[in-house]
This record gives sequence, C-alpha cells and structure tokens, in this order.
Amino acid sequence: MRIHLAEFMELARSSFWFLPSVMMLVGVLLFSITLGLDRSGLADAWLTRVFYSGGVENAIYLLQTLTGAMVAIATVVFSTLMLVLTLATSQFGHRLIRSFMRDRANQAVLGIFLSTFVYCMLVFHMVGNDPANEFVPGLSVTVGFALALFASCTLIYFTHHIAQLIAAPEVLETVAVELDGAIDRLYPDADCDDAPVCDWPETGGVAVRATGGGYLQTVGLEALVEMAKSHDVLIESVAEYGEYLLPGGILARVHGKDGTDDTSDELVDAVTRAYVLGNTRLTERDLLFATNQLAEIAVRALSPALNNPFTAVDCINRLGFSLAMLARRPRPSFAHCDDGGTPRFLLRIPGLEDALDAAFMPIRHYGRSSVMTSRQMLRVIARLAPVAARADEKVALSRHAEVICDAAHNGLSETHDIELIDREFESTMQALQAERTG
Repeated sequence: MRIHLAEFMELARSSFWFLPSVMMLVGVLLFSITLGLDRSGLADAWLTRVFYSGGVENAIYLLQTLTGAMVAIATVVFSTLMLVLTLATSQFGHRLIRSFMRDRANQAVLGIFLSTFVYCMLVFHMVGNDPANEFVPGLSVTVGFALALFASCTLIYFTHHIAQLIAAPEVLETVAVELDGAIDRLYPDADCDDAPVCDWPETGGVAVRATGGGYLQTVGLEALVEMAKSHDVLIESVAEYGEYLLPGGILARVHGKDGTDDTSDELVDAVTRAYVLGNTRLTERDLLFATNQLAEIAVRALSPALNNPFTAVDCINRLGFSLAMLARRPRPSFAHCDDGGTPRFLLRIPGLEDALDAAFMPIRHYGRSSVMTSRQMLRVIARLAPVAARADEKVALSRHAEVICDAAHNGLSETHDIELIDREFESTMQALQAERTG
C-alpha cells in the first residue's frame, strides 16, 4: 500500500491537476466560511462598512467582472504554459516535460486563478438569493475582490518566473537537482565500512515474473525485506531501476533456505506487487535516467538545428559536479538486511562507471566534431581524478579519456584542433596517473 501511495503522490506532484484541484477545494471551503459569517451577522458591524457596502446590483456587476477576468487570465496562463512546454520539448527534449510540469510555481499560479474563479462564482450565486431582503454577502464580496487583486499580482510573478524557467541555465539546474537527488537517495553519505556482505546467487531460485510490462519505477524495499524475513528466504532482484520489462519478464528470484527453492504462490504474488512498473522512467531512484536527461540537453545543443556548443559545455560542467559528488560517496551494499542483520533482498544499483557511460557516451558521439565539447570532457575527467579514489573508477575515467580522444581524431579535420585535443588528453592522463601513483 505504501509503495502505491508513493506512486500516486509522485504522479500528483508532476501533474497540472492535483494542486489546482486542491486549491479549488480550498476556495469552496473559504466561501463556506465567509458565507457563514455573513449570514450570522458577525461581519456587518465593522468589515463590510470599511470595504463594501453596496447593493445587489453593484455586487452582481463586480462579481461578473471578477469571474470573467479570472477565467480569461486562467486561460492565458494555461496557454502560456502549453507554449513553454512546446518550446522546451523542441529545444531540450520531450523527457524534460515532466520536470517543467513538476514546477510548483506554475501549478500554484494556475490554482490561484481557478480557485478565485470558483470562489467568485459561488458568491455571485448567493447575491440576491433571498428576494425578501436582497441578501448581499458583504464579507464574501470583499474577500473575492481581495483574492482578485492577489491573483493579479501573481500574474506579474508568473511572467517573471516563466521567463526564467525557459533559460538554459535554469533548465540545466532543474534537471541537475533531480540527478543530485537520485544520488542522495541511492548513495547516502554515510560510512559503509560495516555494510553487510552477501554473495550473489549464481543460479537457482523461483522466478517471479511480471504480469504486465513497462519501466521499473520503484521497489517496495521494506515490504520485500519483511516478506523474505517472514518466509525465511532470500529475494534476488533481477530487474534494476529504469529497466524495461516485457510481460512475463523475470522481476526477481526467490531462494529458499539451505538451497531449497520451494516457495508458496502467495509469496510470489506478494513479491510481484512490490514492483511498480509504469510507462515512463522516473528520476527518484533511476540514476541513469537522471543522467541521460542532462546529457540529452547537451546532445540537442550540439545538433545542427541549434548548434550551441556553449550550452553543451555547461552541461558537461554540471555533469562533472554530480559525478564528483557520486565519486565521493561510499558504495552502499546491494544487500538489504532485516533487524537481525541477515541479508534478505539483493538489488543492484549503478555505480560511477555506469554514470560515466550514460553521461559521456552520447555527448562524445554527437560532439566529436566540436573541439570545445571534446576538450571540456577531457578537462572534467582530469578534475574527477582526485575524487575518484577507487581503482576501477580510475580505469573507467582513463577509458573514457582515450575514447574521447579517438572520437575527436575522427571528427575533427583541422590539425591545430587535433593537436589541442592531444595536449589536453596528455594532461588528463597525467592527472589520472598522478592520482593512481599517489
């Protein structure tokens, strides 16, 4: 239940309907409160005399104006958002739409106009509702007018915010923050010297197959550990975050105690429900997808349609920041243990080598003819040398430096540019060698 609730909250967070709907409900609640005060007569003594004391006709005219203005401006706001999403899709890639939709400021501005519209409509319905005394909810009309003024101020903020949102540096930082968040969740900054060690099973086990298909978005770790503990088994996850599974594909294998593989159908069904598959990849725990999003901005910037290597260089620098943060983190154990310290669930997560592939391979392929891009990738690799302390990570950095140099030789035609890349490559290899010997 918890994992499916988390899935719903993530869907709500990246949608244009959840927060505006909640704010519209708040508008209905506010109307109920102000109308109750108007009917009780508590507000007549002071508030309506200061702000509003007109009759029915004036109140109707005012509310008609407010409701018409709110729905018109809400339409403009929504149209502007759609235009920005279209521009962002063409320039930065369709996978970044979700990052734009998650922006709380856009959702809040849309919700403010819609909630103000709903509130004013409800108040408009109550004006003159009682023909005997021509009832005018003065407090409600006053609050509606104040909400309209506040909504007008948010329109100014929205214009400023949307102009900042589509700027390349802001887009880069928005996507990079998601990558940093994935690193924080998968690689907690804690000492892993006492991390549990568990041999990965090579064969055997009862296969747990997917009933549907899609990308593996999240896994109920706590639930799986509790299942394995209660049945005294070891669950080995075959699927990894972000992997696309076909119907009937193997999600996990359940290994019984003492090498036996007798597993109940109830446990197999429970394990299946602990895996959440979807049509899209999520950045919360999918490290490679978060890296791919940032690399895609660089790839599109290098396309002939945009031809903007400076944005690609900015992407490489920001990728270097995140990769350095990942290199400094201790490697967590693949084994998730129960309260007694017994490994119960095994799940592989990508390391720095995988992140380097996801970051540099596409940029290298499409940027081989750009001397600025190739040179900057070599510089970032040299800067990663002091923080990548593990031997296999040094080997991965050296491999990428060599391939980048080879790609530049094949993509560049000017002798001066090739010599510049060669000098940068030698400097990078010296930095890697110095850290390796040091």
